Amino acid sequence: MRTDEELFQQIELKNRYALELLYDRYEKSLYLLLTRMLSDERRIQLTLKQIFHDVWTNPKRYASIHGYLISAVKQVRSQREPVG
Repeated sequence: MRTDEELFQQIELKNRYALELLYDRYEKSLYLLLTRMLSDERRIQLTLKQIFHDVWTNPKRYASIHGYLISAVKQVRSQREPVG
């Protein structure tokens, strides 16, 4: 099994298979986390899509998938509708 670091190196070289492996590794856990934060399935799917798009377009931005997740979580929190 490839490490995340190896996958990010391959993604930097635009290896789509490496992105697929990373997606398969993290999609379910990211989805479950996002369902705890969001009730709108459309927003959950858009956020997941954005995380992996960011990985593909800028694989050096963060050292791991966790950096992309934290960035997405911050963005989601800033977009939440005010309660009231």
